[in-house]
Amino acid sequence: MELRWLTSFVAVAEDLHFGHAADRLYLAPSALSAQIKALETELGVRLIDRGRRSRIRLTGAGELFLTEARLTLAQVAKAEAVGRRAGRGELGEAEIAYVASAAFSGVLTRVLADCGRHERDVTVRVRELETPAQLEALGSGRIDVGFLRWRPEYPPDLTAVCLLTEEMVLALPEEHRLSALEAVPAAELAEERFVVPHFDEEHDFRDQLGQVADAGGFPPRLAPPVKDFVAALTLVGGGLGVALVPDSVRRVRMPGVVHRPLADVSLTTRLVGVHRRDETSPAVRRVIRRLRAVASDGG
Repeated sequence: MELRWLTSFVAVAEDLHFGHAADRLYLAPSALSAQIKALETELGVRLIDRGRRSRIRLTGAGELFLTEARLTLAQVAKAEAVGRRAGRGELGEAEIAYVASAAFSGVLTRVLADCGRHERDVTVRVRELETPAQLEALGSGRIDVGFLRWRPEYPPDLTAVCLLTEEMVLALPEEHRLSALEAVPAAELAEERFVVPHFDEEHDFRDQLGQVADAGGFPPRLAPPVKDFVAALTLVGGGLGVALVPDSVRRVRMPGVVHRPLADVSLTTRLVGVHRRDETSPAVRRVIRRLRAVASDGG
C-alpha cells in the first residue's frame, strides 16, 4: 500500500468528485481513478460506489477506512516534521553522566537549567557514574557528555573543557584535635589515615595527597579506598580517617564532619566537561554549546 493511494482516496472522499479531486492533486482523472482501484485491489474491498447517473459515494467500508486513512496521513506528516526538526537539532536526546562531586559544585545544575530554558525539545537524561566508566561510556556512545574531575590525558576522540577550579580542603571528624584550628599545617597530619576515592587513585587526589605528605615530611597512610566523596565523608564522620576534598563538598552536611583549609599547602582541583571531539548528533551539540557557555562564564 502506497501513501499516495491514501492521499488520493481522502481527496476523492472529501470532494466526492474524481475531477475536482484530480485538480486538487494535480493528477489526470484517469491516474487518480487508477490509484483508487489499486487501493481497493490491495484491500480486497470496494471503497467507493461509482454511480453512472448519481454522485459517487463511499461504501460502508470506505467510511470506516476514511477515518483510519486520515489518521495515518496525519501521523506521517507528524513524523516528517519530527524528522526535519531532529535534523536541525531541535529535537533529540542527550545522556549526561556525572561524578557525585559535580552535583555538589552547582555546575551540573547550571548546565541542566540552561538546557531547560533554551533546549526544551531536547530530552536530557542524567546518571551518576565513576570517572573511568564515564570515559569508557563516552567512547562506546552510551553517554554523550561527562562531568568528571580533571585527568592529565584523555582518549584521542574525546575533548575536555574546564568548568570549575576550586580549592581542596581537609575534612576532619568533628571531635578531632585539629578541628579547633582555623587552618591545619601539613606536619600535623603525619599520624592520620587518609581516605581517598579509589576511582582516581592514579591521578589528581592521590598526587595531591603526596604533595601534602611531602610538605609535612611524612609518608602518607591510607584508609581502605571508597567509591566517592560521600563515602569518604561517611568514614571521616565515623572517626576512621581524614580526607582531602573539593571545597564544594562542604555543601554535603555530613553529621560529625568539619572542614578546614590547609595552612601551608595550596591545592586546587578542576571539574571538567568531556564530550566526543567529532559529535554528529545535532541535539547533543546543542547541549555541548550550553556546557561551553557555562565554562566561558566561569561556572
